[in-house]
Order: sequence, then structure tokens, then C-alpha cells
Amino acid sequence: MKAQPQSLNDWKAKLWSRFFCLSVYVTMYLNDCQRTDFYEGIGLNTKEFDMHVIIETNRTTARIFPAVLDVENPEFKRKLDRMVVINQKILAIGETDDNSVVKNFKRIPLIAALVSELLAAYLMKPIESGSVDFPEFERGLVY
Repeated sequence: MKAQPQSLNDWKAKLWSRFFCLSVYVTMYLNDCQRTDFYEGIGLNTKEFDMHVIIETNRTTARIFPAVLDVENPEFKRKLDRMVVINQKILAIGETDDNSVVKNFKRIPLIAALVSELLAAYLMKPIESGSVDFPEFERGLVY
């Protein structure tokens, strides 16, 4: 990505960077919260471990991406935790004996709530991180 800085320094790149990070972080958090037995079995608190991974990944990502999510803002974690609760309700509906049409109607408000949380997390004020320029790339020297 550093070899093509033009792809990192416009408003579209900032939007796509945040979208990419959000999709990765939310997917990991929701999936791992469904597997807490595994994490607890190896002595980890799932949510604490995931937040550590998210924060460290975000710090690394900020070295390249022009904007990243403010994952250290307590509101970001609150949104993730609300998404976990909503996701658990969606999964619980799937385990009922209702027919598929009824299940889908029951899921609609929950999916809307999940989308609302995702959008709210995406729209939180980002951290403008910018791409760090390396003079070696400008001179054509790559090690």
C-alpha cells in the first residue's frame, strides 16, 4: 500500500479504511463472544482479549490507513457489547420452533437495531492517522 500512496490519501480511502476496520473488528467480536467457553477454557476473558487485539490492530493499521476508528473511546466498546446482545437474540430466534416466515419477521427489528449500532460506530468521530511517508519510496529505493 505504501507503494501507491495516491490510494491512501483521499476522502474515499478514509471511508473505506474505517469500513474495513469496522467489519473486521465487529466480525471478530461477535464470533468470539459466541465462543466464550473456548477463551475461558484457556484462561482468557473473551471481551477483554478481543478489545486488546482490536486496540493493538487499530494502532498498527493507523500507520498505513488515513483514518481509523476510535476504538479506545468507551462508547465504541458499549456499541460492540450492544451488538453482542442483539446478535444473541437473533441467534435465539433461529433456534425456536417457529416457521421461517415468523422467524424472519421477528428478526427484522433486531437486524435494524444491529445496523443502527454498526452505523453509529462507523459515524463516530474517526482518528485521522494519515499515511506515514517514507523517502525511500519516493527515490525508488525499496529494501
